[in-house]
Amino acid sequence: MDMQYGTRKQHEVRKAQLQLQTLRRLEVRSTNKNHNCSIETTSRRKPARRLRRRIGLLILLFGTTVLYFAYFQAYKTVQSTIQRQHKIANLARTQMRAVTDTRNTDQEIRTFLQADLVEHPNMADFLSPKLTSAEEVINEAQRIHSMVFQNLIGKYKRAVIICIFNAPNKGDNAILVAELALLQQLGVTVVGTFEYTFSKNANAKQRMNLLSIPRGRDLVVLVGGGGYLGAFPKICRNNLKIFINYFQESELIFFPNSVSFLGPPEAILASSALLAGYKKRCTITLRDRWSYKWFVKHFPANRILLVPDIAFAIGSVKTIQVPTYDILWVKRNDWEAQKDKKYKRIPPFPPNVTYIIEDWDNDWIFRKLPGKSFVEQMQFRAWVGFGILGKARVIISDRLHAHIMSVLAGKPNVVMNSSTRKGEHYYNTWTAGITNTRFAETNEQAVEQALQLLETNLQKSNNY
Repeated sequence: MDMQYGTRKQHEVRKAQLQLQTLRRLEVRSTNKNHNCSIETTSRRKPARRLRRRIGLLILLFGTTVLYFAYFQAYKTVQSTIQRQHKIANLARTQMRAVTDTRNTDQEIRTFLQADLVEHPNMADFLSPKLTSAEEVINEAQRIHSMVFQNLIGKYKRAVIICIFNAPNKGDNAILVAELALLQQLGVTVVGTFEYTFSKNANAKQRMNLLSIPRGRDLVVLVGGGGYLGAFPKICRNNLKIFINYFQESELIFFPNSVSFLGPPEAILASSALLAGYKKRCTITLRDRWSYKWFVKHFPANRILLVPDIAFAIGSVKTIQVPTYDILWVKRNDWEAQKDKKYKRIPPFPPNVTYIIEDWDNDWIFRKLPGKSFVEQMQFRAWVGFGILGKARVIISDRLHAHIMSVLAGKPNVVMNSSTRKGEHYYNTWTAGITNTRFAETNEQAVEQALQLLETNLQKSNNY
């Protein structure tokens, strides 16, 4: 019993010792583990702190940059506002001086804008010298057109257009396009279009075509615009006589024309005597002051008005055509060309300036297309005219409508005289104030002024 008891006691002591050793090992392991965990945690925290610091620095740098740009923009805005205020103040002072100096002129302008130009035609070009841009000239021309032709034509429902020059000249074609556009705006239906004829057979055909148009007081007879009054007195009389005899009840109205003499002035008086017989039922609109004065003197029985060329009814024409030449010289080669030899000599151009000299009287465009009316062909040729002008930056021409269509297209141009001097007469009446338009008496002057306009045009292009 004692031996068993001793053995059991020893066994328990041994067991207790083993448990104690086991507990000590566990404590050591736990201590080591906690120590290692604290080292790992500390080593992990260091990169996180560095990252936070870097992010903070980046945020600070970004915020500083934003504040700098915001300050810079605010500074620019304040500066531009100050400059704008200075500019407005200067303009206001200038306008105050102008109003003080031109108080009487302003009153005259207001009076003119309210005037009826049918009753007071002599005032029509009052504003022209004060207009310095093509846009201003176009707007004023259309204002006069609207006022005058609404009064003359707006009361009619139907119209026939007679004496239309179906020619390759792009100006004659632009005139018809403008006449059709104006009548459309006025709500007048065109029931007949008749060409200017030069033979008895053509006149007979015109008479046959007239029979299809019912006559009546709701119809007005419109004579196509142009520059031929007096140019062909006998032919002009024969053409007018056909329509005057057929439309005896209708009023006769001439679209804007110029007086052109190929012979003595007495010829037009004799050949146009039938106009005087129409008296108040015949209205003649002239497109330059010289022609207006001449008709007022010689045709006192008729109503004579001063009106800008009808082509301005087309309005501003914007093209996307890129110029291939610096200067285009549209030079006449027809019966209106200057006969003096000095106008045939072409002065030299600088070697760095590209130029082309040609007329726009193109035969290939004049050929009739099968199945097409002459009205449709003329409208097509008019837009070809704008395309021809688009070939160059600056235009020189002794053709009046090359000048007018250049104004419509915003092209710098130099206008010269033909043998009829209608270019000079029109320029002095309506377009002399435009800053990018010049008049030249000689070829040398034309080239010199075209080069000046070209330099100005290139400078503006470079600024853009």
